[in-house]
Amino acid sequence: MNLPLLINNSPDDKKYEYLLRDNIKLENELNFYKSIFKTHPGSVLFNLRIKLKDGDKVWIDKIRCDRNELLELERDDEIDEWLQPIKCER
Repeated sequence: MNLPLLINNSPDDKKYEYLLRDNIKLENELNFYKSIFKTHPGSVLFNLRIKLKDGDKVWIDKIRCDRNELLELERDDEIDEWLQPIKCER
């Protein structure tokens, strides 16, 4: 969307500019949430997490992801926990 073309020269330009930027931000967020159905069609919603990869939000299935995929993400406590080896109990 070309933002400067949508803003007219009225006294409330800053208000309209704010509303347009907010609208674009909300539309991008909505498209991100809709992307669940395209990127993870067989995953259970409970297993999906939103993580950051190069500053962008991505969906990660904590059950189906592999170690290499986890290493590409920005680290947080949950990812560090997932990378720990699971101890076998008898």
